[in-house]
Amino acid sequence: MGTIGETTALPPMSKQRSPVVKNHCRLPLLFCLALVLTGCASQSRKTASNLDMTHPRYASRECQMALGNAQLQDSIKHTRVLASPLVLLLSGGSLFVPLLAVNAGLDTVDHLEASDISVYCGGPETPNREIAKEVIKGVGFGIGVRK
Repeated sequence: MGTIGETTALPPMSKQRSPVVKNHCRLPLLFCLALVLTGCASQSRKTASNLDMTHPRYASRECQMALGNAQLQDSIKHTRVLASPLVLLLSGGSLFVPLLAVNAGLDTVDHLEASDISVYCGGPETPNREIAKEVIKGVGFGIGVRK
């Protein structure tokens, strides 16, 4: 230690941000990401709303049951939109890749359900290649790649 009147040099101030500031800055980014990923309706709902109601298969039991799945897909999508940013925030970003994979899987199921709705109600089937392309575009758009 030193003598009286001797000053000791203080260590330079760290320029690192505290974890609170880091998380606080991520919140607006996550909110914007959620807005980008948010759509009004699931692909199943969009398909159901574009069906030809005058087609004979529209009144069939299979079609009406498939239309019921559109509501389920809407619920799943709304839950994803709310839960994904929250999980990402709480994990500090460490669950980004698994969350992206889960959302891509759920998006694939939604597109497959939409294709089934179309077929059961007298519309065309969406080829699997087209579904894969749309899901990849959606994932790419979600992480900042242009759609």
